Amino acid sequence: MDPDDIRQQLAEQAQHIEALKDNQFALVAQVQVLQAALASALRHHPDRAAVLANFERYMQVAKESAPNLAARMEGLEAGIRALLDQPPA
Repeated sequence: MDPDDIRQQLAEQAQHIEALKDNQFALVAQVQVLQAALASALRHHPDRAAVLANFERYMQVAKESAPNLAARMEGLEAGIRALLDQPPA
């Protein structure tokens, strides 16, 4: 393989990596905005017990569907439970 071809491929891969990092930062920002909106809604919801019951069912399905992410989900789950004035599961 020609060294110039290797340099070009390396430059293209570096651009792809930068694009992936930009996308990851954008997703993190979106998640944080959604978490803030959700926190606001949960703090003012009149039927927290029903919200908690639904949330627990959805979390169980999510953990079963993506067991490799379950440990990461637990921290977020604890935060939502705190917003609903519930102890950790």
